[in-house]
Amino acid sequence: MRQETRAVLLLTFLSPFLAEVLGGSTHPLQLVVQPLSFPLLWLFYGSGVLLIREAWIRLGRGKVGLMLLGALYGVVEEGLVIRSWFDPNWPDLGALRDYGRVFGVNTSWAVLLTAYHATMSIALPILIVELLYPELRGKSLIGKRGALLATIAFCTSAFAFAHLTGYAPSPGQYSVAILSALALFLLARKFRSRDVPFTPSRPFTAGFISGATIFTALAFLPKVLPPLATDAVGTLALVLFFASLNGNEGRAVLGFLAFWLVVYDVLLELTGVIGEAILGPLSYALLFRRLGTKDRARTG
Repeated sequence: MRQETRAVLLLTFLSPFLAEVLGGSTHPLQLVVQPLSFPLLWLFYGSGVLLIREAWIRLGRGKVGLMLLGALYGVVEEGLVIRSWFDPNWPDLGALRDYGRVFGVNTSWAVLLTAYHATMSIALPILIVELLYPELRGKSLIGKRGALLATIAFCTSAFAFAHLTGYAPSPGQYSVAILSALALFLLARKFRSRDVPFTPSRPFTAGFISGATIFTALAFLPKVLPPLATDAVGTLALVLFFASLNGNEGRAVLGFLAFWLVVYDVLLELTGVIGEAILGPLSYALLFRRLGTKDRARTG
């Protein structure tokens, strides 16, 4: 199997696996009970992350550009396809239900889920593949024909997911998501090759704090802070993660995932989500071994 093909398969697998399965939205047992659930997620997330990576390469591979393009993906998924931005009864709102809802928009949910998708759905899969296949950095994995097929796959799966949700936003609500996506794309073009202008001294610690803070903003801060403050904390956590990439990318990635795949997945198991406490830490151990080996090879 060609190296590019292996990279594409890994990239398209990691996006739904990290964001949905290890993120707790799609439980491990659900994959057994509903065997078609992951293939549909793979089609949607996988094609999306491929298209974002291609756009990022064309824009110059700056960390700010990756952050903004990852946020763009989050806007498209949650604002235009799933439409959880606007549904006041969305089942995953949790502590954010009736919190930060302004003019028909779940603003805090929108901001924090955008940060989540920018990292777990987009940046982390892309960075892991680049760390494992350094010779493919900056190279297209799919070409023009592959990009066309990915676009068709994304639109088809997006149409399917859109019809699985019953909430129908107003034209004004849709315009909020469309304008947000357009603004993020234009900003990504403007800051196409820039990195975040500061570098934390300990990338692993910064990555861990970033991941933990995004979770805390989603689950706990709404109980003690006003919406704007919670949104600001989540946004700063997102920026901190991309700043940590200026140092050692592998350690920053492992730090972020140490929270989500170990701490968070164990917490999920304690709340009754069977299988997460096994699948999450095992996945982290495998990534730690593979990325740690690559890191030693680069620095040795």
